[in-house]
Amino acid sequence: MQSSGLRQLLRKYIDHSISEEEFYRLWETLSQSKYDADWHNAIEQAFSDPSLHALADTEDAAFRLRQIYSLVNSVPENTLQHFEEDDIPGPVPATGRMASPIIIKRVFRYAAILILLLIPSLYFLNKKSPGEVAHNSINQPVPTDSIKPGTQKALLTLGDGTVILLDNAANGVIAEQGKVKVEKMSNGQVRYLPNGTTAKGEKILYNKMSTPRGGQYQLVLPDGSLIWLNAESSITYPAVFAADERRVTITGEVYFEVAKDKTKPFRVVAGDQEVEVLGTHFNINAYADEEHVKTSLLEGSVKVNRHMLRPGEAFMNGKVGGTDIVQDVAWKNGVFNFNNQSLTQVMRQLARWYNLEVVYPAGIPKKEYGGEIGRNLTMDQVLKGLESSGIHLQLEGRRLMVKL
Repeated sequence: MQSSGLRQLLRKYIDHSISEEEFYRLWETLSQSKYDADWHNAIEQAFSDPSLHALADTEDAAFRLRQIYSLVNSVPENTLQHFEEDDIPGPVPATGRMASPIIIKRVFRYAAILILLLIPSLYFLNKKSPGEVAHNSINQPVPTDSIKPGTQKALLTLGDGTVILLDNAANGVIAEQGKVKVEKMSNGQVRYLPNGTTAKGEKILYNKMSTPRGGQYQLVLPDGSLIWLNAESSITYPAVFAADERRVTITGEVYFEVAKDKTKPFRVVAGDQEVEVLGTHFNINAYADEEHVKTSLLEGSVKVNRHMLRPGEAFMNGKVGGTDIVQDVAWKNGVFNFNNQSLTQVMRQLARWYNLEVVYPAGIPKKEYGGEIGRNLTMDQVLKGLESSGIHLQLEGRRLMVKL
C-alpha cells in the first residue's frame, strides 16, 4: 500500500465513510513496521486538517491525547499540561499551527492503534450484515446501562515492534521471541515457554504488555512469576531473563506473585521506587495521576529503596507504614474497596475501569466513601449506588459530571 492510499483510508475512517473491506486493509498495516513513517504522516495530517469534523472538538481531542499518553507511556500524561489550548489538536488556525511535534513523533507507532481501538467518540464496526457500518457520533449520548465494566484485553508488543491484540488473538502459540514461545492460554493468560537454550551473548528481546482503560490481563513471565495488570497499566520485561537478575519495569498498577529463585533477585522499577524480592506476593500502584507510588506486601519480604517491608506494610512517600491489604488488592479480586477514600480517589478508579472522563464543573466536593462494590457492575448500577451518598452524577456520553 502506498502512503497516499493509507492516508485516504485513514481519512475515510475518521469521516465515517470507510467500508468494512477498507477498514481491514487499514487494520493490517498496523502490525507492519514498514508503514511507520506513513502512519506518522497520516496522523499528522489528520490532526492538522480542519475539514475532519470528527477531530474538531478541542476538548475532546485533548481527552484523546491524555488516553494516548497514559497508555503508550512514551510521553508522561502530565506533558499535556505544558501545552496551551491551541497547541492541542483541534481546529487549526489559518497560520497552520498544530500540535507540538513531540505529541506525534514520540507516540505515532501506537497512537494509530489507540485511535482505532480505544477512542469511542470516533466510530467502530459492528458485526451486522456484510459491509454494514455502524457509527457512534461524538455527541451521541451513551445510555448508562450500555457502559459495561472492563474486560480481559491488552496489547502485546514484541521485541521486533510487532503488536498483537490479545483479546482477538486465537489460543495457542502466538509468537516466538528468540528461543522462547509465547502462548495465549484458554484461561486468558499469556505465558512464555522455553524452546531450547539461549546462547551466551544473544540479543535480549524486550516485550511489553499494556492494558487500556477498561481492560486488565494476566501474564506468566519466563521464570513462572504470575502477573496481574490493572486497567491502564503496563509491564516491560525480557523474553529471557539475564543470568544474575530478573528485572521488569511497570506503570499503572500491577500485582505480583514472584517465583522463588535465590540465585536471581527479582527487581521491579516503578516510578521512583525499585523493589527487590526473591519470591513473594505484593502489589504496586504507580499511576501517574496518583500522589505517590505505593508498594504493598502480602506475603514474604521485599526491599523497597533499601527499606524492608513485612506482610501488611506498605512503602509510600519514602516511608514504611501499615496499610489495608484487602483494599490494596481489591481490584485484583474483582472488587472496588472505597473505605475511607476521597471522592477523587473513587472517581479515578471508575474512570480507568469504565473508560470515562470525570469533570467537576462546580469544583471538587469534599466527600469520603466507604464499602465495596463489584467491578462486574454496569455504570448505571454503580451510579445508583454512589448517588445515595448525596453526590449528583450525570453522564454525557463517556463524560461523567460530578456535581454538588
